[in-house]
Amino acid sequence: MSRPAASLLAIVLTVGAAPLSAQDPSPDTLRSFTFRGNVVDYVTEEPIEGASVGLVEARRLAVTDANGYFEFADLVPGRYTIATTGFGYEPNREPSDVPFGAVLVVRLNPAPLDVAGLEVEIARFVRQIEMRRLATPVPSSGFDREILNRTVDYDLVEFIRERTTLDIVEDSFGLPVARFRNRVTRLRVCLDEFPVGAGFLQNLQPHQLGRVEVYESARMVRLYTNEFLEQAAERGFQLRPVDLTSARGC
Repeated sequence: MSRPAASLLAIVLTVGAAPLSAQDPSPDTLRSFTFRGNVVDYVTEEPIEGASVGLVEARRLAVTDANGYFEFADLVPGRYTIATTGFGYEPNREPSDVPFGAVLVVRLNPAPLDVAGLEVEIARFVRQIEMRRLATPVPSSGFDREILNRTVDYDLVEFIRERTTLDIVEDSFGLPVARFRNRVTRLRVCLDEFPVGAGFLQNLQPHQLGRVEVYESARMVRLYTNEFLEQAAERGFQLRPVDLTSARGC
């Protein structure tokens, strides 16, 4: 059973940081600082190494060190959605005010996985992909291998149409394009972290993939084969931020 969310995330002021009156303007809101914190096990209070901490609105991601510590340099105080995940733990996502000089303590609930060997590493890598999606500040949807294997949809176009708000139509050549705000635009498709033609959505079936992500407002679909997830887990593939600005990048 999950603990109450309020007990999982705590923002505290560093020593010497004095609270201001509600009527006083805060000069600290104009200054940046290094936002530090640590992630620990809810039950044992032991530090969690390799946990991901994301500031969704700032599109920033940090990974904890061997002592469970992380930091974000040059952060402006404000309100952020803080998304935290660690392998073998339940993810936590909460909005919180981050004042100047604050530190963050996140306690994650254990959620042991009943997998072994390479499956453990694959599950860890997939969790990193999911964390990156949650930290990307646009509406998105993610679908794992279990959902993809259960679907009866013949191709990915049908799968995406039924489960997301991304409106996919066909152009004069019969290729998938996106219809957004009454305009037809190019559909960006990434296969195993590389840009490919939109026709891949018609050539692949859901059960052939290990993960699908859809970024609706960016008109982007990201596909991951089981082979890629396995090799990436074995070799320690380094994920890059999702490219929302380039017309062709991933």
